[in-house]
Amino acid sequence: MPRIKESFINELLNRVDIVDVISSRIKLKKTGSGYMACCPFHSEKTPSFSVSQQKQFFNCFGCHEAGNAYHFIMKYDNVSFAEAVETVAGIAGVSVEYDEHAKYNHEKSLGIYELTKAAAGFYHQELFKHPEARSYLQNRGITQETIEKYQIGFAPNSWDFIYKALCTDNHGDTDRTSRLLDIGLIKVNETGRHYDMFRNRVIIPIRDKKGNVIAFGGRVLDNSKPKYINSKESEIYKKGYELFNLDYVRKLPREELDCIIITEGYMDVIALDQYGVHNAVASLGTATTPMQLELLFKQTDRIVFCYDGDDAGRHAAWRAFGLTLSAVRDDKTLSFCFLPKEHDPDSLVREQGAEGFRKYLEHSLFFKDYLLSELSRRFDLGTDEGQIKAVDEFCGLVNQITDAPVMVQSLIVAMAKLVGWEERRIEMCLQNKKSADHNREPQVQKTGATGAAQLELTPIRGLVARIIQNPYLVNCIPEQERLNKLLNEYADEKAKIVLDVLSKINAKPDITTGALLEQYRGTVYERIMNLLAAVQMDDSLENVKISSMLSFIKIYLSEAVEAKIAWLRREATRRNLTDEELALSTLLEQKLRNLK
Repeated sequence: MPRIKESFINELLNRVDIVDVISSRIKLKKTGSGYMACCPFHSEKTPSFSVSQQKQFFNCFGCHEAGNAYHFIMKYDNVSFAEAVETVAGIAGVSVEYDEHAKYNHEKSLGIYELTKAAAGFYHQELFKHPEARSYLQNRGITQETIEKYQIGFAPNSWDFIYKALCTDNHGDTDRTSRLLDIGLIKVNETGRHYDMFRNRVIIPIRDKKGNVIAFGGRVLDNSKPKYINSKESEIYKKGYELFNLDYVRKLPREELDCIIITEGYMDVIALDQYGVHNAVASLGTATTPMQLELLFKQTDRIVFCYDGDDAGRHAAWRAFGLTLSAVRDDKTLSFCFLPKEHDPDSLVREQGAEGFRKYLEHSLFFKDYLLSELSRRFDLGTDEGQIKAVDEFCGLVNQITDAPVMVQSLIVAMAKLVGWEERRIEMCLQNKKSADHNREPQVQKTGATGAAQLELTPIRGLVARIIQNPYLVNCIPEQERLNKLLNEYADEKAKIVLDVLSKINAKPDITTGALLEQYRGTVYERIMNLLAAVQMDDSLENVKISSMLSFIKIYLSEAVEAKIAWLRREATRRNLTDEELALSTLLEQKLRNLK
């Protein structure tokens, strides 16, 4: 879609009321100065979803989901940011303003979709001209109905079939050729000649969640290598954000979505669907990512990874397990199903049918049980050395779970029982491991991955939280120019974010929390700002807000000055300080006394 003007995005938040936006999706109840509801993003009986009209910000105290009007629509409607802006504009009754220059990019995207759709059509038509390709599909039990549903095609063993089909009538239109190169349908050799990416392969179109063809997968007719190849990533295809067959799964009735099955390949999905198991998707040439799980959790509360029972399947499952820990939640379920060694989902469902396949799903290992079984398999838990290694591996994995405190506690209890340790000892190991990782990682990144309920409120975070929750308080800061000077002169790099927030508020004194958060969308600060905006603080009295803000400023500046003084003292034990450093030390000591 065309790029929306940044100025319009910011202005729209001033023209729309978040209460109207959220009320268009769920029922809100007025409570005091705000509104409450049962959270639409997790199951609960007691309302914990709060909406502030003054701040133009929502926050759930249960699952910690928080943000402005755009964020709510993105989450609730399961749409992109641009689509959310258009939806909010519709609620506000205003027309979206697009960047005129960016419209060319929109037309280019439309052109790419048109090309991929046309390519899928050419490949599909070609299938019926090649008996060897039809014979391959028949031998795999793929029916004509399934071929039509998935628009399965064939790329002939030709040097430039798709290039000629799509480019011979473009009358020198180099842009079309460039687009085909961008999405990987064609390549160019050292002599400048264009040739097809896919040759002598069965072709499977890959669609996004809206049904647009965004890429292709190709499978050889024999067992030559590589067996499968996929389109390269492009402006319309990011494999870590897409799932094969999600466009169909999203249309299933809720009763068929008691779970969604993730398989390793699209041929598995196609076979399962044909035999009556419609709720399966496949990752696309890579391990499942947290972003893909988030997409699926918007459709169902339970995901089952289904892998071959051989060593390769178990290795793939363990890799997927490690990559998806940050997406684990207490109100969602992850399970792992391993088929017999001689089967994959495709062969099993063809041999035993849908009911036979579903019986294996019933024996899936719950997330916790899978982790413990793998640790038992990988380490000799009968020895001290094996127990220590297993606990170290356990801690490294569990510390990546950021939004499932109940699950973490359950894992601690189970791990303690498995190795015969006290629960407290496991908890200490987790904390020590987290501290070690904390010291190795940049602070902003670490806090960015932390749940709001677990966020440590340091002085700098407390100051930013207080300001971002109440932007109008900036006008209450006495001698603000002096504060800026102190932050610039004596505070460390982290103070830059305070100065940045202050400058944004000074540029627009009436800015709301929601609009302020929008200023950090797409930056490294986006996640931490949302967390700080949602952290609970004592908001009962105005003088408490002002006092706490000034207190955070005083504490932070004191800590920053003390750190510089400590550094100078350490340097003085190693060498003679320069005259400038001695003068700075004296000045800092004086500043510290003034701050206290």
